[in-house]
Amino acid sequence: MTITKRLAGAVAGTLALGLLSAPIIAAVPAQAQRAPQDRAVTPPNVYFPVAGKSAHDLKNSGKRPGTEIKARCGNRVRAAHPGIAVVTSSPASGPNLVAIVTTIGRLTTWYGYMKKATVTSGQVIQAGQVIGRVGKEGKAKFCSLYFAVRGNTGTNVNPSKWLNRTVGKPVNTTSMFDSWGIVVASFNTLGATHTRSGSKYPTADVRTPQQVSLLDSYGVDVVGLQEFQASQRAIFMAVSAGRYGIFPRDEDLVAPNGPFNDATPGVVNPTENSIIWNNATMEFVSGTYMDIPYFNGWNPPRKMPVVELRERATGRTAWFINVHNPASGVGWGNMDANRAQAIAIEKAKVVELRATGRPVFLTGDFNDRKPAFCGLTTGKLMITPDSIPSYGCAPPPSLGIDWIFTAGQARFTRYARDWRPKDLKLTDHPIVWARAHIAD
Repeated sequence: MTITKRLAGAVAGTLALGLLSAPIIAAVPAQAQRAPQDRAVTPPNVYFPVAGKSAHDLKNSGKRPGTEIKARCGNRVRAAHPGIAVVTSSPASGPNLVAIVTTIGRLTTWYGYMKKATVTSGQVIQAGQVIGRVGKEGKAKFCSLYFAVRGNTGTNVNPSKWLNRTVGKPVNTTSMFDSWGIVVASFNTLGATHTRSGSKYPTADVRTPQQVSLLDSYGVDVVGLQEFQASQRAIFMAVSAGRYGIFPRDEDLVAPNGPFNDATPGVVNPTENSIIWNNATMEFVSGTYMDIPYFNGWNPPRKMPVVELRERATGRTAWFINVHNPASGVGWGNMDANRAQAIAIEKAKVVELRATGRPVFLTGDFNDRKPAFCGLTTGKLMITPDSIPSYGCAPPPSLGIDWIFTAGQARFTRYARDWRPKDLKLTDHPIVWARAHIAD
């Protein structure tokens, strides 16, 4: 049985026993908070569950575990945090009571009185994702949302205080889907040939050992590396002393015209796009390549790595793809058409791998902002750690060219686009990283 089904079954069973069913709410106190609760938030951080000028937390007092949030009927109700949905009912909260579960016994939130639930039991949910509509069901006296929280210790938490403390901040749990999660990152290392002489950045022999230390400091589990040339690879693997596995493997580094190096003319260096993983936490299952069109006149196309890795702690596997799409304005003219073709190929590969039933992670330097995001997320195919599933194009407020995407049964609890590597003159890119949790 999958983790999603087990979580859904466990929570639904508890609800059926009445142990977690939403209680009747006490009378609204005179000092109820009337300030609007429409706070700007980006996933995966905690959301206030219903937005709008009329939405306000009534902060009901007493021993009852929940509160009412007064809002107009029909307003969208959003998940406060990522997790797995469980849809049930109770006499008090009505026929559309939704629980969002991180891990059984840890953070769980409930949403009641809704006139409609727009999710199904077992569905993996992103923070901020719409899960229903405000109603006047159950014991509701007026249009409102019932909201309750159980914390990481399994006890009821004052929801008003919890919202005030957590909205806009990373979700306050260390476990989701029965997993502590893995740190996934995308990192353009700045190719050695770009910093040979006269560069404002140190040479690769100076930067690479510091990049190893940087990745160690983040506690990374899987990283997609771009511009990772042969000399950098050799230094990296020597300095890391076996801590990381890598694809392409040593036996894959065979060039049709002789040994690869940092400037083999007319030959695509397969090391430049690599995937590394922490051998203590991840295990290699299989690896292959996909061809991506690069700059005009480069033949054959760039080889981009595709690997299946197993999380040692849970035994769950996922696919990881790392790409580098061509940039415009670096001596090769306008590469828009090549990048569009690359996105189409990458999208098709994600669809193919999702058919295996495993989650897919896609990292890389896409040299595109909105075109890359829209090309890969439209139709709810993928999300980034800071976006919500959408049939259309709904980009996050901050757009870069370095991305982490995921498709399928995985979600994030932490995310950052960190420019510290550039400040340290290790590269001209940020490191983009996220804590990801694989559900199945």
